[in-house]
Amino acid sequence: MKFSLSLISIAVILAQQSTAVSAAGDMPKVNKKLFKGKSMIQLISDGFGPASETFARSTMQLQTGSDWTTQLPLDKHHVGSIRTRSTDSLVTDSAASATAYSCGLKSRNAFIGVTEDQKPCGTVLEAAKAKGYNVALVTTSRVTHATPASYSAHVNDRDNENEIASQQLGNYLLGRQVDILWGGGLRHFTNGTGTKRTDGRDLVAEARNANWSVALTRSDFDALGNGKNVKFPSLGLFTSSHMSYEIDRNSTAEPSLTEMAIAALNALKAAGKPFFIMVEGARIDHAGHNNDPAGHYGDIIQYNDLFTAVTKWVDANDDGLIEPSIFVASTSDHECGGLTLGLERPEDKGEAAYLWYPDVVLAAKHSTEFLAADYLKYLSSATRSASDAFTYMKQNIITQGLGISDVSDAEVQRAVDLGPSKSGLPLTIWLSNLMNWRAHLGWSTTGHSGVDVNLYAYVASKWSKRAVVTNFLKSLKGNQENTFIGTLTADLLGLDLQSVTNKLNNGTYSWTDSHKDLRPFTTGLDKYHGGVAHVIPTILSRRSELDNSPEEVGRLRKRGGMHANVRQEL
Repeated sequence: MKFSLSLISIAVILAQQSTAVSAAGDMPKVNKKLFKGKSMIQLISDGFGPASETFARSTMQLQTGSDWTTQLPLDKHHVGSIRTRSTDSLVTDSAASATAYSCGLKSRNAFIGVTEDQKPCGTVLEAAKAKGYNVALVTTSRVTHATPASYSAHVNDRDNENEIASQQLGNYLLGRQVDILWGGGLRHFTNGTGTKRTDGRDLVAEARNANWSVALTRSDFDALGNGKNVKFPSLGLFTSSHMSYEIDRNSTAEPSLTEMAIAALNALKAAGKPFFIMVEGARIDHAGHNNDPAGHYGDIIQYNDLFTAVTKWVDANDDGLIEPSIFVASTSDHECGGLTLGLERPEDKGEAAYLWYPDVVLAAKHSTEFLAADYLKYLSSATRSASDAFTYMKQNIITQGLGISDVSDAEVQRAVDLGPSKSGLPLTIWLSNLMNWRAHLGWSTTGHSGVDVNLYAYVASKWSKRAVVTNFLKSLKGNQENTFIGTLTADLLGLDLQSVTNKLNNGTYSWTDSHKDLRPFTTGLDKYHGGVAHVIPTILSRRSELDNSPEEVGRLRKRGGMHANVRQEL
């Protein structure tokens, strides 16, 4: 049977509102009948802010030899901006932001699909499933990470990824919801050496027993035939943790974000029912956390390639006869890193340089996370002398890996000194800074920032000059709260979020878990003395954790102490 597709992809940077209520009142007046009942795709460029768009555009122009009028694919479809604050901070995390997109409600940082009072809220994915839609999640992060989790699970701590994995397979009140779940994160679905489960459960085996089709390798993905051979429900876990940065990705080992997204779209269309899908370019954000311009650029370009592929898919598959069947939009959940183009370095002595150099970014062959991991492997391979470590760092990591030929001995030695850190993060940041100082790129944080993010929209080209479509796109202009995305999605598809919320709250199922470092205040967020003091002891008490596992480092990032720790370490 014929069906229509409304495609929403969203780009938001950081900062959320301070009430856990719907922002329906902020919604622009749109012709709701135009897309009601259609299918929808949300595209989320995690951590991608306005400065990152300028950064990527200029770098792309140099890389391709284009003149300065050349635009990124996203540039041509910019329609508005999104505010991102959460209920407990003017700077959101991905969990609270994605909950705003999925539930249309504000919540606390670290909360997944639950409101500020720790009660589950029905998501657009669950409501679409209740209406008979097929639904899908595709990401380059772990599928249990904050953004995909906020559509498919309900917990009050984003770190509880083992529980999130269990819920995603259907182990909660609503039962199995997701038809396609593709990305990384195998370690939260299996037990044993190198995994994160300690409860003895093998969720991959459980999934197979529950008639999930499972893909774990590139060859498994290729066997899906670009979506033609997908059988619902389909679980694809192609890496243990996050999938690789695009600059590091081995195409023979991992599918790209675009490949996964188009295969999922083809499978959903072939199923013959309306659908909802969220596709996330997750690692833009991770490179921002590392202040890594090379990794950041590679994944931004990948995301723009995704946007181009999706819009072409929409043009080819819009089967509306008297009205559009596809709406495309793109947004981010927040900005990450506080990127500035035009760093004033200490050696500039107060004289602003008014410049930055994209060629430094293009010289790198790998992400700094990849290079730091490579050096740690080198150290663990055998006992090395100090001179061996120095030479390997200078030649293999900095000169060849980063493409930096003018590195000083002092810079190399500092990298060597930071190398033995268990987490690898101090070295990762230092390697990033070697590029940033030369490129004149500044980063204000290794966390998120509170700036607004861009909203983009697209309708299949055959409808682009229709007045009703033009008016619809115009209605998205201006500045909206991030809850607008969730509310608009539900309204366009005719979804009943409240009905799903009622079902989730009807019973004795526990949605809470031990949650550390909760910020107790929800008002006065714009005042320094309104409740900030309680965060400082947490930061100070956790400084020793910097040298611990990457998971502990991640927790520091989310709780507010990472930037201070990293800067002290460096």
